[in-house]
Amino acid sequence: MNNSMSSWAQRGLCAKIEFLSKEEMGGGLRRALKVLCTWSEYDILKPGHLYIVKSFLPEVVQTWQSIYKEDTVLHLCLREIQQQRAAQKLTFAFNQARPKTIPYSPRFLEVFLLYCHSAGQWFAIEECITGEFRKFNNNNGDEIVPTNLLEETMLAFSHWTYEYTRGELLVLDLQGVGEILTDPSVIKSANLGDDAIRNFRVKHHCNSCCHKLKLPDLKRNEYTRGKGTFPEEDCPTAGCSVKRSNNQ
Repeated sequence: MNNSMSSWAQRGLCAKIEFLSKEEMGGGLRRALKVLCTWSEYDILKPGHLYIVKSFLPEVVQTWQSIYKEDTVLHLCLREIQQQRAAQKLTFAFNQARPKTIPYSPRFLEVFLLYCHSAGQWFAIEECITGEFRKFNNNNGDEIVPTNLLEETMLAFSHWTYEYTRGELLVLDLQGVGEILTDPSVIKSANLGDDAIRNFRVKHHCNSCCHKLKLPDLKRNEYTRGKGTFPEEDCPTAGCSVKRSNNQ
């Protein structure tokens, strides 16, 4: 992990990966497989390191074909990468804004777009993280009851994203190992996200980290739609070109 921002490279880089087993992980809309990187150009992936390759279930692809009529899987992968990239940028801003009394620094894994020649298919790939995998809230706005400062920080981060973007975006589905997160849902108020945002505003209980960040009570604070300040090119619903994600 580093603190660099993700970007879109002009050309792809090559890497060799070895599928370690056919056992699938994950759930929901995707399947996930563990792979080993054996070689890569310019160390875009780290040889000897484990990664998770993610693909979409056939029924998910079929559902989205009405929207993405061509290259459906590619567009779904790009959409996922764009969401994680938007959430990643928000963590950078959050970590600059948080006071020293909040010692945890949430951050999202770097995610790459992968075309596997042997499978003839597009995937998303990210580093494999080890440790106790935990879920702090879900994409409907339901959250755990926090029992420690790490959990409070993660829930406060979701609240902060809503305030920082003036009600335009809300990062939910926070999950990962320790401070390292993956697979977020970036909810946009004007993109069928009203139910999740409404549910989060009703169910979120401000904790000590919310107070340290001086966040207002969600139940009393309203924003006018369309007045957010988050850059359009970073929004997960903005258009994107067919390139791969890379580090600067």
